Amino acid sequence: MARLGRIRPQSEEETELNMVPIMNMFMVLIPFLLMSASFYQIKAINTSIPVHADTHANEVSSNNKTEKITVVLELKEKEIRVSGLSETPNDLFLSDLKMVIPREPGLEAPTDELVDFLKALKSRYPSSDTLILIPDEEVLYREIVQTMDSARDFEKERLFPNIVISGSLG
Repeated sequence: MARLGRIRPQSEEETELNMVPIMNMFMVLIPFLLMSASFYQIKAINTSIPVHADTHANEVSSNNKTEKITVVLELKEKEIRVSGLSETPNDLFLSDLKMVIPREPGLEAPTDELVDFLKALKSRYPSSDTLILIPDEEVLYREIVQTMDSARDFEKERLFPNIVISGSLG
């Protein structure tokens, strides 16, 4: 029992941790990580939604100079389909606004044939300014943007400045 009553002398001292090297390491590491981090850059494509004219404006317009059409351009992997829409119910002329242009995948999307057809539509219906672009899933983003650029402005000639991107229905 005498042994249990003896108190051991405390020869061990508490040691202090030297935190200065670790703090120095973090002072160098944190700015390096912040500078090397990549941040997202979000870009937007300027598009608009077509505005429907009221019915009175459609009744007043009787010739092609004031007639407005909406061009529908389907950008597919192997072809480009162009058609037209109009708000007037008795338009039988829309059947001659259809065109199918074959194309090879991977090449630039807007062909000379497409631009010539869009120019002809614009000269026939000068007040038209809306184009609906319907790309397929297989079409590259680059081709979509090239088609939009060609449909908006071609050689400083304003064709269809209001472009709406839509998904295919079916």
